[in-house]
Amino acid sequence: MQDNWKIRSVYSLLLNRYGFLNWWPAETKDEVVIGTILTQNTSWSNVEKCIKNLKKKNICSLSAISSLDPKELAPIIRSSGFYNQKSKRLVDISHIITERYSTMEKMSEQPVDELELFLKNIKGVGRETMDSILSYALQKPVFVVDKYTMRIFSRTGITGDSTPIDAIKGLVYENLGNDGDMLRNLHAMLVYLGKDHCKTKPLCAECPVKSVCNYFITAGP
Repeated sequence: MQDNWKIRSVYSLLLNRYGFLNWWPAETKDEVVIGTILTQNTSWSNVEKCIKNLKKKNICSLSAISSLDPKELAPIIRSSGFYNQKSKRLVDISHIITERYSTMEKMSEQPVDELELFLKNIKGVGRETMDSILSYALQKPVFVVDKYTMRIFSRTGITGDSTPIDAIKGLVYENLGNDGDMLRNLHAMLVYLGKDHCKTKPLCAECPVKSVCNYFITAGP
C-alpha cells in the first residue's frame, strides 16, 4: 500500500474534469439491478440496447421479469452476450428479491450487513455486482471496485498491483468517508478515466491525474 493521500487528490482532479456524473444511468431502482446483471462481460452500449428492448415490451421491472421463462427473456437481451446465462440470472434474482422484499424501496430500508448476506448468496451476483446494487440501486454508502479502479489505483501508486478489494475499499472510506454520493461519483469518474485515458495501453498526454500518477512520472509522456 502506498501514497494513500492521493485518493483525495485524484478525486479533486477528476471532479474538475468530469464533475458530478449522476451515474448509474437508470430511471428506476429495478432498472439498476437489471443493468448490473446485463453489464457483466459486455459494454454499456450493449446493455442500453437490452434495456430499450425491455422497455418496449413493458417488462423492465423485477416483478415483470420474475414471471418470465428464461427462454422468453433470452432473445430480448441477446445483445448483452451470454444471453442464455443472463436471462436465467435475471429471472432468478428478480424472483428472489420480489419474494423476499416485494419492492426495491422496502429492500433499501434494510441495513447493509443484512443486504450483503442476502445478495452474495444469489447465483450470478459476484462482489462487483453486489456492491453496484447496494450503492446504485439501494443508495447505500458502498464504493464499487472494478477493473478500472484497480488499474488506476495501481498506476497512480494509491495501491499495489495485488491489493485486496477490501483493503482498497477501506482506504477509500478512510480518505473520503461514507458520503454515498461522493463514493458513487468517484467510481463513475474512474470508469470514465479508464475508458478515456487509463486504457490497457494508457493515453497519458491529456490525462487529468497525470500530475500525481507514478506511472506517468516514471514512464514520461
